[in-house]
Amino acid sequence: MRILCATDLLPKSEAAIERAGLFSNQLDADLSLLHVVAPEKSHQDLEQTLRSAVSRTKSRAKPLLWSTDRRAEVAVRVGNPARIILETAAQSGADLLVLGVHSKRPLRDALEGTIAEKALATRKYPVLVVRDEARKPYRRVLLALDLSDASVSAIHAAESLVLKPEVEAVVVHAHNPPYRDMLNYADIGKSTAAQYLREWKREATCSVRDLLRLESEDPDRYHIHIEQKHAAPGILQSIERFSPDLLVMGTYGGGRLRRALIGSVANRVLHETSCDALIVPEGSFGTARSELVNGARRPRDAGRESRRAPETRVQ
Repeated sequence: MRILCATDLLPKSEAAIERAGLFSNQLDADLSLLHVVAPEKSHQDLEQTLRSAVSRTKSRAKPLLWSTDRRAEVAVRVGNPARIILETAAQSGADLLVLGVHSKRPLRDALEGTIAEKALATRKYPVLVVRDEARKPYRRVLLALDLSDASVSAIHAAESLVLKPEVEAVVVHAHNPPYRDMLNYADIGKSTAAQYLREWKREATCSVRDLLRLESEDPDRYHIHIEQKHAAPGILQSIERFSPDLLVMGTYGGGRLRRALIGSVANRVLHETSCDALIVPEGSFGTARSELVNGARRPRDAGRESRRAPETRVQ
């Protein structure tokens, strides 16, 4: 496995470097530390900037500064940071991209997208955005799941990268129950409406449990929490409720225009969450054992069997 950690060498990126080092140890993974230098107006200024950047990056990669026994490969390149980071990730065959907290530029980010968003749009590898100090491995992980293939990828990534036996794992399924907003206007009693919501919650829990049985190596380890809200606010409220060290969720990806106009659940959560976040693009991690058929997850063989055309017999 190969991890690429991109850093601007500012204090806000220190946690990302530390977490990448911990991951490298835990997963026995090769680690590369990348710093991108913006082009300078003069060749002399660029040479001086490069010498300083190489020295600082190599110093930061020393194992003794990491509390880790693995040494990272160091690369310093010149150019546009987003383009260079994505090129390096592709060339090195990175399996995981680790980034620090992004400095907010509201208008520019809306038009161009952040580095994390651009990386996720390639749908090639998970992106870990690190906010908190990496003093120890993650101990409490919150998985935000629906029933999609993106959530399948999130389960596989979480179990391969962070969900060791001692880690507490909670699944949140945030979804606004169908017709909920109409209940206040319908001619039904409060007890009937409450019963409808209880039944919906029970069915949602069963659907999530079925997904875990099909895709997880240890489905019984998860506590399932159903949040009766739209996805993004429901996930953010669950983060406040459970205070996880790490949020894991899948994403479908999408172009810059889609993000700028309507955004996405992963994009909103990534900008507003208070904890580290591992965002996993659909299809980027592992192979699904099931598929979504008529709104339900089924084993792949069963899914193909169920869609066969019925026999036609001529009497």
